[in-house]
Amino acid sequence: MIFSEVARVTLRALLGRRRTILMLLLAGIPILVGLLVRANSSGVSDVGPTLDGLVIRIVLPLVALVFGTAALGSELEDGTAVHLLTKPIRRSTIVLAKVAVAGTLTALLLVPSTVIAALLIGRAGVGSEAALAMGVGVLVGSYVYVAVFATLSVLTSRGLIIGLGYALIWEGLLAGVLPGSQAFSVREYVRGIAELLAPSTMDSMGGGAGALYAAVALVAAIVIGSLRLAAYEVRGAE
Repeated sequence: MIFSEVARVTLRALLGRRRTILMLLLAGIPILVGLLVRANSSGVSDVGPTLDGLVIRIVLPLVALVFGTAALGSELEDGTAVHLLTKPIRRSTIVLAKVAVAGTLTALLLVPSTVIAALLIGRAGVGSEAALAMGVGVLVGSYVYVAVFATLSVLTSRGLIIGLGYALIWEGLLAGVLPGSQAFSVREYVRGIAELLAPSTMDSMGGGAGALYAAVALVAAIVIGSLRLAAYEVRGAE
């Protein structure tokens, strides 16, 4: 009951008109690219790298960043989170509800977009396998990214800026290049899951490792966010 109430309030807060329009435009970019590719050719054989460079590297982290930081960080900044923090609600319940709603919104926008783009971009017999693999990867990545960004917004008031730097610099340029960086890259987790489902789709850290790291990152982010939110309440009371 409490979880559903927090989720309902979060959903209503996240579906602002301007934010929704912006997210729809971002989600439409892969489909637009797919239409352009289909209009000028019969498709490409390397669907995975194409969608990796567009969806996983850019669109997914940006959409998750906006929803993830707004789900909790915005309420902490404008003071409306006090209504939740002054009630006897487990902090883990609050964080889980926020991540569930923001992650679901991200997935609802980007999973269909990714699947459609894969089917448009891929040649006959290639796009369907990549579409499934990439769709599942983006589904998991939506929740992991949102959990990371939501927790970041609890840890610092500059969560949006730091998250943008992480998404564009670390995930966009450095992840997978520096030795050992794959273990700290959500992008690499998503690539690993896609590879697990369709080995020919992606060359990454390994499907099993990607799925394991994604699970660990999701749980760790929620735990850290819950602990930090509890500490935030104690300081507010003081």
